[in-house]
Amino acid sequence: MSQQLPDGFTARPATTEDATCVATLWNDRSEATRDERPSTPERVLNTWDHPKFNLSTDSRLVFAPDGALIGYAHVRDVKDPPVDVFAGYSVRPDHDHTERLWDDLFAWLDNEARRVIPKAPEDARIALVAGAPAEDTTAQRELTRHRFEYDRTFHRMTTSFEEPAAPVALPDGMAIRTFKPGADDVALVTAYLDAFADHYGIIHQPFETELAEWRQLMQKDGFDPSLWFLATDATSGGEIAGLCICHAAAPGDPERGSINDLGVRPAWRRRGVCQALLRHAFSEFASRGIQGATLTVDSENRTGAPALYERVGMRSVQVSHTYVKELRPGVNLVPQ
Repeated sequence: MSQQLPDGFTARPATTEDATCVATLWNDRSEATRDERPSTPERVLNTWDHPKFNLSTDSRLVFAPDGALIGYAHVRDVKDPPVDVFAGYSVRPDHDHTERLWDDLFAWLDNEARRVIPKAPEDARIALVAGAPAEDTTAQRELTRHRFEYDRTFHRMTTSFEEPAAPVALPDGMAIRTFKPGADDVALVTAYLDAFADHYGIIHQPFETELAEWRQLMQKDGFDPSLWFLATDATSGGEIAGLCICHAAAPGDPERGSINDLGVRPAWRRRGVCQALLRHAFSEFASRGIQGATLTVDSENRTGAPALYERVGMRSVQVSHTYVKELRPGVNLVPQ
């Protein structure tokens, strides 16, 4: 798709050696829109680290005539079935006016995303999914210009620990403990799939595929099972009722811990399990000298999660929008 580019501009796939300059590009855009620089080369490499992501075919870098990196795009069709393809993109802010650069990146994204069509069920809807910060009006304009439609809003919420988190009592027979790698793998994935079955954007892929992805996550640097919390119910043989998967440092905010996945299975909802897990995580973070916590939540979450998070002292500090471009109409296999 290089014919979209102005004369003198060049494009090629990324390599792992490009992680530093890609992080700089991402940070330049983030600083221009949100006044922050959260990306690191390690975070870029982590984005690329998936067995179904091929850097040589699934990424694109665009360079100006002087050799400077000014554009980036990737596609991720990492779910099974591949009915949602996830797009990443970035343009250096001083090239926002270069319309042909945006055209090149979005034409490449569209073309590459369509490679999944033969792999998807014949009657399934296929969509290209992309996000944009609420502050990045240029990105939102370009998404709309390239036939993406607004779909959903997400909030990044944070809290600071000014005093120890008050514990929350669980129902009789229930307790919170940490995850045991190996012993808990299957039970954790079973609980996760149940808790998030109706969550926006979840693709119901085969159990063994999901299990393999979780086990790969456990092999990554930074995996800390002492920050993976499970609410269990002795009255049902120790079943996992809810989970709270945490990381000691949030991207771009090392003073706060990150809550990556927080969910309760339907049979245990409305019993205080989610709040107990959340406060337990707060307490553990505080005991380690971590000054706060952050998480991201769907504004239209069906379980009322945003209101719960507000009750425990969290507040929205960033807003991002999700946009979708339908590549093929059909039966939508993804919860809305």
